[in-house]
Amino acid sequence: MKSNDMFGDVRFPVDRELAAAVAASPDPGTGQEWHREFADMVQGCVRRHLDGLPGYFVLTGLDHLSEEQARNFTLAVSRLAGDLLPQDGHGAVLRDVRDRGLRLGEGATGRYSDSRQGGSLHTDAAHRPGRLPDIFTLFCFRQARSGGALVMMHVVDLLKVLEDHPDQLAALRLPVHFDTRDDTPGAPLTTRRPVLESKDGRERMHYLRDYIEIGHRHPHVPALTPEQTKALDLLDSLLSREDLQTRGRLEPGEMIFIDNRSIVHGRTAFQDEPGPDGGRLLMRTWIGLPQPVRARGESPSGVLS
Repeated sequence: MKSNDMFGDVRFPVDRELAAAVAASPDPGTGQEWHREFADMVQGCVRRHLDGLPGYFVLTGLDHLSEEQARNFTLAVSRLAGDLLPQDGHGAVLRDVRDRGLRLGEGATGRYSDSRQGGSLHTDAAHRPGRLPDIFTLFCFRQARSGGALVMMHVVDLLKVLEDHPDQLAALRLPVHFDTRDDTPGAPLTTRRPVLESKDGRERMHYLRDYIEIGHRHPHVPALTPEQTKALDLLDSLLSREDLQTRGRLEPGEMIFIDNRSIVHGRTAFQDEPGPDGGRLLMRTWIGLPQPVRARGESPSGVLS
């Protein structure tokens, strides 16, 4: 398990006045020189640390921002990296990650981000139909009294072990059904995609075991095959290995960018301070990287129709 200051080499301080100016100027199209320079810095970090290793980086020194400023800053900086994607059926692009007194999978809509439980390493939005986030961010406005550390694992490290289990690796490349956690009338109950796939020249993961189990309980969905269950059990055993994990705790005023294509993540369980204003509060965005321009009539696979 790699911990201590896991963010040390990829932590970048933001000038106080610059942070306040970004929060006050949410339009990424501004022509001011300071805004262009900051955008270049953020986009450079995405290329170096998300397209490459370690798969995350942190902006720090933002603890002077008010809650409203922090929300504006999170949205503005996220727009510099790509397209903001909706996180629910109502189109919200900024979601509070906090304990809402629910457990993962509870009811029709209970999500990991509504709970304070730990474990259950996953990728974000594996359950969402349509375009998936390539990146997600978390702005730590308030941290928990105890616990709440991030737990992360890179797909490269998983594949090094899975290559010794070719049958299970092949099973993980077969589609499974994820429950969509959406009770909107007319919304699909499940979405279908593989846990592991090669896409755009790299390996990409889609995972949250609980959502797969719930998805395959629906009457219209076939049961997981024994081979798939064995593969998921192996994957879960690897995700629990502390020697493959990296752990670190965000401090208030830090914003992390995480590669959702390659990083499986979770957290340690946390305990909050009592009272309405004492709870852990992280603000999350989902970001889609700019998609390549295709010729008219060209499909995403590159085939002209």
